[in-house]
Amino acid sequence: MVDFLKIAKHRSLISEITYYTLNIGLAMVIFVLSQTIQSPVLAIVLVLLSKWRVLAVRPRFWWTNLQANMVDIIVGVSIVSLMYVPQLSVVVQVVLAVLYALWLVVLKPRSGRRYMAIQALAAMVLGVTALYASSYEWPVVIVVLGMLVIGYSAARHFLYSYEEQQMVFLSAIWGLVFAELGWLAYYWSYGYTLPGLSTLQIPQITVIVVLLSFAAERVYRSSVRNTRIVVGEVMLPVVFSVLLTLVILLFFNSVVI
Repeated sequence: MVDFLKIAKHRSLISEITYYTLNIGLAMVIFVLSQTIQSPVLAIVLVLLSKWRVLAVRPRFWWTNLQANMVDIIVGVSIVSLMYVPQLSVVVQVVLAVLYALWLVVLKPRSGRRYMAIQALAAMVLGVTALYASSYEWPVVIVVLGMLVIGYSAARHFLYSYEEQQMVFLSAIWGLVFAELGWLAYYWSYGYTLPGLSTLQIPQITVIVVLLSFAAERVYRSSVRNTRIVVGEVMLPVVFSVLLTLVILLFFNSVVI
């Protein structure tokens, strides 16, 4: 029995080392590709191939697995896209590669409710930012569909942690909200430059969807906790989100992207 436990522990250690090695290696390979190949296609293919387990089941489970893994796919594809932003410094590309490695080995494996909310937020921020950083020559329908997928996937990921019975319906509603905002932002797109990151701007729409999602999360959590929406619990975050959104729209529209 003792020998069996030692063997099991040894195998578990090997599996853990292999897991970390492969995931960190994926982030490193993507960084190397960003330095050697002009097109992001190969790097995106590698990210998609890393999700081979999605299809390693019977076909009737493919759609369910795809939805469950969409947040991870959005994060991976978005980081690759951001690495290929024109004239992006090597330092920023290194930071993005490190963030992706941390996502793969630290954040993604967590399944607690708080961590799943953070995962959904990461997909939202990176997904919307990458979409608007890359889509200036794309047809509006593709941008709208991209926003629909991001909104639906992030909401579904968050609601799954609550075992929400109306998960698909509520996620679809939030996806439509993202799609409508995405259509408006396509024609009214502004960006904010972060200190030291003049080549990578944060789209205004990213900030807006995060604020609206924060307000929606507060409302949903109140309804789950109390079986109804308690106005006193949601008033402050909702008012804060709405007022800050109005301030952004009225006074911070200086840089067009």
